[in-house]
Amino acid sequence: MTSPVDLPVVGVLACQKRRANGSTYSRVNDVLVTQLARLGPVCPVLVPTVRPDLLGGTLRALDGLVLPGSGSYLHPSRYPTADRPVPDREYDEARDEAALTLLSAADELPDLPVLGSCRGMQEIVVHCGGRLREVTDTGVPHRLADDGGDGRWAPAHELRIREGGLLAQLPGPARVAGPVRVNSAHSQVVTDLPDSVRVEAEAPDGLVEAVSVDWPRRFVLGFQWHFERRPEDTPLNEGIFAEFAARCRSRRRGRS
Repeated sequence: MTSPVDLPVVGVLACQKRRANGSTYSRVNDVLVTQLARLGPVCPVLVPTVRPDLLGGTLRALDGLVLPGSGSYLHPSRYPTADRPVPDREYDEARDEAALTLLSAADELPDLPVLGSCRGMQEIVVHCGGRLREVTDTGVPHRLADDGGDGRWAPAHELRIREGGLLAQLPGPARVAGPVRVNSAHSQVVTDLPDSVRVEAEAPDGLVEAVSVDWPRRFVLGFQWHFERRPEDTPLNEGIFAEFAARCRSRRRGRS
C-alpha cells in the first residue's frame, strides 16, 4: 500500500466566499477532493485565493493543479467582450485573479499536470486568450434543473471525442461500449479559441466540452462537465482521474 507521504500533492484552487459580516474564507467542494483522494489516489491540498504574489512559489511545490467548478462566474472584465455583469449573478474576482496567476505560473512548468472542471475550463481558455458567451437554446440540455438532489449530475447529453487528441488517448473511451454521455450544469460556453487551445470534445450541437493546451508538450485539460460527479456513470471520468494521477506521480519522481 502506498504511504500517504509518497502520494503526489495536488493543489485545488479554492473559491472566496464572503459572509454578511464582511469576513471572507476559502472553500472547496468536498466531492472533488474526495474523488481525487479515492480515484487518484493523490493528496489534495487547498490553495487559497489570498496573496496572489505567493502563488508561483506554491505551484512549484505541487505535483498537480486542479481548477474546480464553482457557483460563481468569471467577471466579464477578464476577457474580450462587450457583455456587462449579469445582475444577481455571483462573481468571484479573487478567484479570477488567483486562477489566472496560477495558470501564468504553470506556463513555466510544462511538466505540471493541470485539470479544469466547468469554471476551471473557462479559466484555462480565458488565460489563453479565448472568451466566453452565454448558452443559447439549442435543444441540447446544457443545464439540468437543480432538483435538490443528485439528479442534476445525471448524464445529460452525448459527447463527441475528436480523434488524435489527448482525450482520445485516455483509457476511458476505449472501454466504453456505446456513446459517451456526460452531465451538464453550466450556463456559459467558451468561444474564439486561440491556436494553442485544441478542442478535444464537443456536444451534439457543436459547443466545446473539452480542451487541451499545448498538447503533446503539456498535460493541461479542461472539461465543461463535472467529471468528479458520479464518475462511475462514465468510464471516461475515471480515466481522467487515473491519467492525471499518473502525470502527477511522474512530476513527483522528477522533483525527488
